[in-house]
Amino acid sequence: MPFKIRIDRKNPLPAFRQIMERIAAGVSAGELLPGQKLPTERELAGSLGVARGTVARAYEELRRAGAIEVVQGRGSFVSARAVQPARGRGEKAAELIGSLVDGLAELRFTHAEMKTMIDLAIREREERHGALAVAAVDCNPETLGMFERQIGLLSRVSVRKYLLSDLARDPEAGQRLAGFDLIITTSTHHAEISALAPGAKEKIAQVAVSPSQETVLRLASVKPDNPIGVMCESRQFLSIIEARLREMRITGTIAALFPPREPGALSAFLRERRLLVVPPGYAAGLSREEARALEAFTHGGGTIVPFDYQIERGSLVYVERRIGELLG
Repeated sequence: MPFKIRIDRKNPLPAFRQIMERIAAGVSAGELLPGQKLPTERELAGSLGVARGTVARAYEELRRAGAIEVVQGRGSFVSARAVQPARGRGEKAAELIGSLVDGLAELRFTHAEMKTMIDLAIREREERHGALAVAAVDCNPETLGMFERQIGLLSRVSVRKYLLSDLARDPEAGQRLAGFDLIITTSTHHAEISALAPGAKEKIAQVAVSPSQETVLRLASVKPDNPIGVMCESRQFLSIIEARLREMRITGTIAALFPPREPGALSAFLRERRLLVVPPGYAAGLSREEARALEAFTHGGGTIVPFDYQIERGSLVYVERRIGELLG
């Protein structure tokens, strides 16, 4: 097999993470193709001179990230999903929108007129088809943002976000949730929401969430003992990140920066750190001064890893089926 994996004994990265990084690089470079079989755990462990458990750990992390698939009795194979462009759908949408805007510009419509026309078209479509009302409920705003991004991409769906703490203080929480066609949450909060809205219990759809494949692979490539900075909105999301880092045996000291951030706070925060973990879409909330601080951080050798938390594929299929049944 032309694809080779080697362990650098001088590299501070654990052997299992070096294996993960090399396989991920092979997929990105086209050295490993969808459906290609990987060496067995025993074969690879023997060729690398490491314990079989080391290879098993690497394969398990890659499987959880969706980079490989394990077929019982046959072995481990490169997943077809591993080579799909992460932003393929977004790029296609951007191309369609660009063509539409160019066409309207040729007809001499102003940008304001374009926005009005597109907004009216979306509203008419929702009224014609009857958009499904979905409530997204969780304990932190980062996960709610992820729910909104993923569920909101489904056709004929309108998503409303609720922090669980806000609902817990609302005496009308049950009545509020009863007005939705579907309630999306994680299994962690199913019991709490059922207690708040017992009449809407049958509407609750529990989903499993996990870091994206790209997030896991990028974290696997960082030095495990580097000081780590986390920039996020809530302590609940910080706890999720900390748990995942511990699971991956990334042992660097962790410090967090929450909003509101004073001028210069981000620059000072980054001085002692080489890795910064951020939620998806973090750039939208940055000031100009903070954007410059992050640029200087990366130019100085720092690494920024967006912690992209996603609904797992099986759960997303389940939600799509529930929505399809409701739309009838």
